[in-house]
Amino acid sequence: MSVDVVIWDPTRSDAEAQFSAVLALHKANRATLGPMPDTAFRDRAKHSGLLLGRRDGATVAYLLYDIPRHNLIKLIHLCVDPDARGSGVAKSLVGQAISLHPSRSMLTATCRTDYGIDGFWQSLGMHAASERKGRALSGSILTNWVKRINLESGLDLLETASLESGLPLAALDTNIVGDLFSPETVRRDHREESSELKADWLQPLVTFAVSGEVNNEINKIADPAYKKHLRESTTHLTRLSTRRPTDRTLEDELLDAVDAALLAKDPSLKADVLQVADAIHAGADYFVTNDSNIHLAAAGWKLDERGINVVRPHELIRALTPASFMSDFRSRLIDDSDLEWKVVTDADPALESLFRVYSDEPKPAVFNQRLRDVLAKPKSITVQQLHDGNGRPWALAAFEVNSGVLRLPLLRVFRGERGGTVAFQLIRYFRKVAWGFGATRIEITDPAISQTLDGALRADGFSDGGLRGADLGPATMSCDDLGVNTTAEVVSAERSRWPLVVTGASLPTYLIPIQPKWASRLFGLDDGLFPARRRGLGLSRELVYFSGSRLVPRELPARVLWYASSDKTMQLSQIVARSVMVDTTRVPVDEAIERFAKLGVFRKSDIKGSADKEGSVSVIRFQDTERLQRTVSRHDEIFKQRVKGQVQSMRSVAPQFFDEVLALQTDKVQAA
Repeated sequence: MSVDVVIWDPTRSDAEAQFSAVLALHKANRATLGPMPDTAFRDRAKHSGLLLGRRDGATVAYLLYDIPRHNLIKLIHLCVDPDARGSGVAKSLVGQAISLHPSRSMLTATCRTDYGIDGFWQSLGMHAASERKGRALSGSILTNWVKRINLESGLDLLETASLESGLPLAALDTNIVGDLFSPETVRRDHREESSELKADWLQPLVTFAVSGEVNNEINKIADPAYKKHLRESTTHLTRLSTRRPTDRTLEDELLDAVDAALLAKDPSLKADVLQVADAIHAGADYFVTNDSNIHLAAAGWKLDERGINVVRPHELIRALTPASFMSDFRSRLIDDSDLEWKVVTDADPALESLFRVYSDEPKPAVFNQRLRDVLAKPKSITVQQLHDGNGRPWALAAFEVNSGVLRLPLLRVFRGERGGTVAFQLIRYFRKVAWGFGATRIEITDPAISQTLDGALRADGFSDGGLRGADLGPATMSCDDLGVNTTAEVVSAERSRWPLVVTGASLPTYLIPIQPKWASRLFGLDDGLFPARRRGLGLSRELVYFSGSRLVPRELPARVLWYASSDKTMQLSQIVARSVMVDTTRVPVDEAIERFAKLGVFRKSDIKGSADKEGSVSVIRFQDTERLQRTVSRHDEIFKQRVKGQVQSMRSVAPQFFDEVLALQTDKVQAA
């Protein structure tokens, strides 16, 4: 006989009779449910927190739950009469509660570990997230069970961020988790091999995650201290959602494909299949395990059709390119690297693993076809790869210029931290390429834009949507003609329409002296002291300069005119470049090194040499530097009119001086 699920309605004529039946069920099972006053029952019930399982007019089960926060459904009591157990009514009650609250994303429950019903909670697709002490005098332990729900409404933020990172997703089996996070006192036969997954170089190249079933495996550990250690050591790993118990189609397919003799030999494969299924549903690229029986079973799973590989740790490491990277934009990576573009004429198979966007190109064939498409048009499309002096790849791009528009049907950066560094720089580089061809617009038509590139495009003022575009120039335009009034509007216009420079903006302007050797390193001036590096991406877009000056500009952003002074090796005494100052601060030199050294070409000794007697240094962070085509000497008339005396430290100058220097550049271009 089927069991119907109904919401308890206090306005019904039989409401009190139903409520009394619920209280009777509770009383009969109080030993496991625990005490609860009738008023607490009634308060939750009045807020639609009581569901009944009814059979032949009798209440045979009930679910009492809370919705304490915006994202939770908290199960308080889930009680089924012994005669109705096995009918599926418990799953129906929980399913009804979930459907009543489609905006909730997490289902939770708490149960004593000594009740021995872990299998029931697991049958609901829940996993053991943590433990805490109970209130029983006997010293009970409570297990906290959780499950992400309403997946069709979107995953939680952490899982979404992991799955949309653009990196390969590797789901770790329980045995790998044990190898990586067990205390050293616990013997693990594969610890040495698995430990290589913690290598620093690997972290930016892959996203690690685990099925919630890993929590259930950890929950079976008898040693409380060991169990607690593993739980606490793995909290940072993303837990993948599951479709169980609603949909077990994939699990059943995988299990049916396992050789019967192998399954009889190793019944634990039934649990392993749950983890593999969760990984496949999440779109994982790899399932990493040292379990030989899983590798044997995988032979019958047609994994190539499911887009996942079952691998051992060393096989995952071999599949990913070993290299050392920084974590975010680090100008030294660009300034210290000998970058050069080379033309690509053949569809090198190695390019796929380097530049495929996994979120948009689930199969290697998708990337390879796109590459072949652009290579098939050599007369109109140029395909190039950016590499450094060691031959390491940085970027891959294809572009064409037509009717005043530079289009990029393929634009990729290397995954990991090198890609994060190069993306911001790459956008400006292609703006310059477009401007050099006389184009007035740039469009990115590549349908597979990684999150790294997407962030760079947004920051650079490109439009959102399927076609990512930006207009260029003109070279200069006045505030009045452009229709901008505020500093923010000026900066936004110059960023989104580079190489536009807004004149008449009256932005605060500073003249900053810089020694020739630093001008060479920061701006690429050829001073004969340093070997010229190939700058395949031009000047770094964001840098810092360290100064002993006590002047700390507060009205930002501001214009910067860089005055290359003179020293024993060179006599320059001229303005050689311009920038936009975005931040300044004065801090102890050790703090400056810790916070800002990654954004410049300065070494620790150089930064310390810039400090004053008190050990403090001014840090000037600046962006969008451009060398002047027409430098301005201290002997030029406009310099002598605007700058009095020797330029020995940073000083404020009239904003009109910047416009006058800029006008000289325009005059030179027109003359040329």
